[in-house]
Amino acid sequence: MDVNLTGFKSIETARHAGATNATGDKASSKAVVSVSIHGERAVVEKEDFQAALVMEIVKLDHGPAQSYQRSMKRRFTPGERDDWGLVRHKGSARWMLYVALGVICLIALTIFLSQFAAKKSVRKSDQAGLNQIKPVDVKSVPAKELGPLGKLVNRNKQAIQIYGQYAQAEKPEDISKWIYLSNRNLPLAKDTWNPVGVGSGWKPSDTAVWKAYQNGKLVFAELRGVHQDFSKFLAVFRYEHTELKMDWKATTGYGTAGFDELKTGQGDGREIRGWIARSDFFTQTLSDDRYHSFILRSPDNEASIWVYTEIGSEVDKGIMALFATSRITGEYQTEAKVILNLERGEQGILPVQWMIRNLIAANWLDQATP
Repeated sequence: MDVNLTGFKSIETARHAGATNATGDKASSKAVVSVSIHGERAVVEKEDFQAALVMEIVKLDHGPAQSYQRSMKRRFTPGERDDWGLVRHKGSARWMLYVALGVICLIALTIFLSQFAAKKSVRKSDQAGLNQIKPVDVKSVPAKELGPLGKLVNRNKQAIQIYGQYAQAEKPEDISKWIYLSNRNLPLAKDTWNPVGVGSGWKPSDTAVWKAYQNGKLVFAELRGVHQDFSKFLAVFRYEHTELKMDWKATTGYGTAGFDELKTGQGDGREIRGWIARSDFFTQTLSDDRYHSFILRSPDNEASIWVYTEIGSEVDKGIMALFATSRITGEYQTEAKVILNLERGEQGILPVQWMIRNLIAANWLDQATP
């Protein structure tokens, strides 16, 4: 192999292959491969030097060119590989990932340290505030000093037992012990009462809502819950002398006539419980220049009729006061729970139209007292 170092590199490779001459003896023949690599680089061309120079490859008599190229790559020194662009460059995506993870960790650490310092300062300020708090002795007020309302506040367990017995009753006589003024109301219950039908042994849950109210001299409480079939109930309780009883009329929304009767213009309107709200239903007989119109819904909100008051009358003033705006709070109600005394009006009114003769009460409580 001859190497010319005067500006060119010359590589001569001799391969010996066995050949058979005319006489049958093996003779050696020389196959000469000459590769000239023009590697001269001028100083002025250094900046423009490309990784791949012109390369003249002479195919061998035997073997693929690819194997030859691989052998040539192995013969290059590291410096020559750089010149020829054969260096394996490591991808930059991995380094970008490392940098991103480092930034995320740094941000998380900063947030953690700032939150830790903030919580520590808050705890210190809370402790300083707690040190300034002085215990206050709260005196418990005996139920006797709270009056009738105070007595009723803590009677929820007894009310649960009473309603449980009432709901299990199968005939009116079974409820006489539990209802308010049973001697007067039991004959009415025999005509209108229907069993609740919860089954033996049932009673409301201890989590049933119990609230006590006072309306003037009237003191009462409401027990709200659900039956075992998930239907809701609301039972009203009050004292009969010193004994707690269930107000049967208020609980059932008792009326001297059912709304199915009232819708046909029939029935006794002497004592009707329902929900009343303003309305704008007028007719030629009951015109808006003479009357105020209201809609009266049944206690279960499944039926309704229209009721009227003559503008300026005493009963009209009482009904309109139910929807007046409070001067103190600015609030007003859109419907009210009432007991009304109804009567039929002029001949030209419709069956579903009734006149309000009297506002008995703005609640459903039994107005009789023991």
